Amino acid sequence: MLNWIKRRLGNNDLQWEGPVVPEPRVQCPCCDYISLAERGSYQICPVCFWEDDGQDVDELDAPSGPNHGLTLRQGRRNFHDFGAYESDMAKYVLLPEQRSRFRLQERQL
Repeated sequence: MLNWIKRRLGNNDLQWEGPVVPEPRVQCPCCDYISLAERGSYQICPVCFWEDDGQDVDELDAPSGPNHGLTLRQGRRNFHDFGAYESDMAKYVLLPEQRSRFRLQERQL
């Protein structure tokens, strides 16, 4: 299981530190980008910052503890509106022009 470790720097920027990220193979339930190495292992999506607790699109209205109690439906709406699952997290996500490493696979809900 890949674990991300957050490290706070002196200039208050949040950066990732940890092993080299395996090739993304699975789709983030929030932003629909293929951006996670595996599902349900609490990886944080670099595209939308959703912490993947294993909740999936069949549970759109269940609160997600790791994601400050937001539902997946709210996170998906916020990603559409702000570019992150929560507006406060927008400063940590990849900009649209930086997402080329990841493939978008939109779902029909």
